[in-house]
Amino acid sequence: MANSNKKLFNEEILMHFFQNSGQYVIKPKGVKLLNIILRLLNERIEIPLGFEEVYLPKIIPFRTVETAGIVDKWNDYLISVLPYGETKGVKEQFIMDPLQCLAFYQAFENQVVDVSQGAIKWYDHSGPTYRNENLDKIKPNVKQREFHRAEFVYLGTEEQVRKTRDDGLGRLEKLCQELGLKTRIVYGNSCYQEGGDILDLEIYLPKEKEWLELAGAAVLFDINTSRFKITSTKNENLWSGCLGIGLNRFMYALIAYHGTDIKKIEEMVN
Repeated sequence: MANSNKKLFNEEILMHFFQNSGQYVIKPKGVKLLNIILRLLNERIEIPLGFEEVYLPKIIPFRTVETAGIVDKWNDYLISVLPYGETKGVKEQFIMDPLQCLAFYQAFENQVVDVSQGAIKWYDHSGPTYRNENLDKIKPNVKQREFHRAEFVYLGTEEQVRKTRDDGLGRLEKLCQELGLKTRIVYGNSCYQEGGDILDLEIYLPKEKEWLELAGAAVLFDINTSRFKITSTKNENLWSGCLGIGLNRFMYALIAYHGTDIKKIEEMVN
């Protein structure tokens, strides 16, 4: 690892996996910290806002990425999966999901949904997200090729989607402040497509004197619902959005403020 990244590596939390892989083993103490974060997200966002937990696939058909408009715009970040041996299994190319929400849209492709009683709200933290980051940009817990995130995805009317985004982001900001983290909300940019109303929550890192993006909260209008031909039982114009929270970055921010004292962090929100 480059010298500039050594200070970012916490041996209590992480273990090196394979040289230049951009992957790390999260050690037992790190998992304890991660589980605290997940419990708080469950208590502060998932349950009060009515999200339902799901497990979304982490490899998706190439066609899914193509339909979402990522191909040719984000090719350098995509990691493909091809069959290694000769079986009667699939032969086509799959992509390791770089956003953790694309499987959601694929699952609802060509579906007619009922949002008359409220938006569809799904929450997934079942596995890693993958991006082919440049080697010189790899920073443990900050920028990795394999990283963990909590993904809240929502689908409904414009009013439902905007309210869900704003409520989720507001609750996350309040949680971070209760944990003693200095926050700010800034306008964000969509990472792969034009359009969308995106707000980022950033955490100030005192020692590094810089802001770290922790989460992106998006209202994506009808961009993906129209691309995947998702329609409503009552012919409403369906919108969608997502609140993606970097779990590795959340751990990093907590350690930056409080060290690795798990008990201290737990006591702050109990």
